[in-house]
Amino acid sequence: MIRYIGFFLALALSQAAEKPVQVLIMDPLALPLSCSCVDGVGQRRYDKLGDHLGKVLGRSFKLTFEESLDLGLRRMRVRPDFIIGKDSMVRFDAGRLKMSVIPIADLTDRTGAVTQRGVFIVRTKDPARRLADLSGRVVMLGPKEEAETHQAAKLALQKAHLAKPPEFEVAGAIDSGALALTDGEVASALVPEYLPPLLVGCQKVKPDSVRVLAKTPPVSGVRLFCTDKVDDALVKRVLDEVTGLAKQKDLLIALESAKGFLKPIDQMAWLDWRGSDRLGQAPTLPEQLPKVLKKVWSTKLTGPAVAGPAATAKLVIVPDKSRGGTHDLFRCLDAIDGSEVWRLEYEADTELDYSNSSRATPVIHDGLVYLHGALGDLHCLKLDTGEIVWRTNYYREFGGKLLAWGSSSPPLIVGEKLIINPGASDASVAALDRKTGSLIWKTSGHAAGYSAFVFGKLGGRRQIVGYDSASLGGWDPATGKRLWQHVPTEGSDFNVTTPLIHDGHLLLATENNATRLHKFSENGILVDKPTMVNLDLAPDTCSPIIVGDRGFATAYGEMYCLDLKNNMKTVWVKQDDMFYDHSNLIGGNGRVLVWTQSGDLLLLDAAADKFIPLQRLRPFGDVEVDSMSHPAIVGDRLYLRGPNQLDCLKLSGD
Repeated sequence: MIRYIGFFLALALSQAAEKPVQVLIMDPLALPLSCSCVDGVGQRRYDKLGDHLGKVLGRSFKLTFEESLDLGLRRMRVRPDFIIGKDSMVRFDAGRLKMSVIPIADLTDRTGAVTQRGVFIVRTKDPARRLADLSGRVVMLGPKEEAETHQAAKLALQKAHLAKPPEFEVAGAIDSGALALTDGEVASALVPEYLPPLLVGCQKVKPDSVRVLAKTPPVSGVRLFCTDKVDDALVKRVLDEVTGLAKQKDLLIALESAKGFLKPIDQMAWLDWRGSDRLGQAPTLPEQLPKVLKKVWSTKLTGPAVAGPAATAKLVIVPDKSRGGTHDLFRCLDAIDGSEVWRLEYEADTELDYSNSSRATPVIHDGLVYLHGALGDLHCLKLDTGEIVWRTNYYREFGGKLLAWGSSSPPLIVGEKLIINPGASDASVAALDRKTGSLIWKTSGHAAGYSAFVFGKLGGRRQIVGYDSASLGGWDPATGKRLWQHVPTEGSDFNVTTPLIHDGHLLLATENNATRLHKFSENGILVDKPTMVNLDLAPDTCSPIIVGDRGFATAYGEMYCLDLKNNMKTVWVKQDDMFYDHSNLIGGNGRVLVWTQSGDLLLLDAAADKFIPLQRLRPFGDVEVDSMSHPAIVGDRLYLRGPNQLDCLKLSGD
């Protein structure tokens, strides 16, 4: 009897192991979902991709084609392992159905792009020649699932400075706007860039009956998502295979793609100080906030801290301090429920202003996390387990002097190097091997500043840019050689704010030298004389952000909006006590999110010519928050540090 039980158990396990991988295809250009009347457009053969994956991975891939996630679930009767579809549509449906989806690869189109644009179309004989000509007229946007494209369209219209705002309608289907346009019901319709040729080819509109008036800024295109159902090992195998399709020419033709799938810039993560490239941008920042932010979970911390969290879709790393204040404590939390996965704790006992806790946001990269304490302790750990890979201490290793307000600069990743600023006489700036911690180079110079370093191409030269205690500088990432030095004209700054790379220029904003924009010479040297200056905005700790053509920051009880296209003139300034202490700003999708030390959360329209908050919330109620910690945004989740807790809040309503 036992033998038969064993046989049937083995058979069941074998059958379970061979269950097909469920893939839902929502790409509107997939052959079963599109009109195949135009050669090379709307005929993506995902069945060939499924056959290929099945062959090389030894698993059966079952593909289901549906226009929406809920229709797909009804047909499949199981949750999919993977989803391929337009980014905004997949996220919209997943949010509505409370399903976790994670983007793992972008599909290129025939030009090699991973983004799409919306196009404003008008009737051929319409007198409109530019967006401004749509003033006061009716514009039909795409379906509600196209919220990201809607926002891009509205941003384009705002930049066009219409004399009178247009009247918006929302289409029921992807082609509804074009049909309403040709019927004379609306003046213009917003449709995907790929759609007009298909409408003509499928005889839904007559040839030469419509024309493109303008395009929106780019938005995310077709993506491969995994769900929380699928195991990490399968995700890695699929990702490795689909991102290696560049050599499979027949498959690229079948997918109407120039390069196949590419690994995306991770929008579902907050991996560094101020997010990706340290720009303070969140691509998923919503157009509106709910009236009340729903709390997903909350976990107790020992008290306020300067350092904010870093997070992926699965894990959250938050700096903390032991209850007695004698030990640094870093917690790794499960992003689903806030439970602790692992912790790092070590002795770090001294007296500093603004507590003894870490000032530096954790940095996550390639399965590792870098944790920097206020006393110069630097640890590299495996992200998933918390295992220590290597560790060092700035001051013991290099002989630098502890700063009055503690070591504050998060390490900067440049390729395989980890850039740090010990501030020692012979190691003002140094580069470590990020995987081993071994020294690659060090450069003599001044003591450290409090600011974060940034990296980019300026004046045709890749360089590290940041402050030390006495100046601003650029360094060669390969050798550590200092390329240039800029000493402020109006006396020294505390050098807390982060420089901002913008369109080949460098935006600086400090308490003694105000706000200025610098260009670079052809050999990558900063030009000392700024091209633009605003003498009014002089923040001591608030790092500026840029949204569109405008810059934003707070300073000493005021918030400023500057016009970067008009000599950095002040568009508006708002005086309020909530801006007196530190504020953190995040931009994205034409919006500005402001989190103040007083505990106010504001959402602003970046294009507005007045300070009129779209929403003003107090997530922690009337309690004194007193936290300088920077928020993190991952998808529709906002991580905020309160007086003695970290809250995970939903930015979208149900």
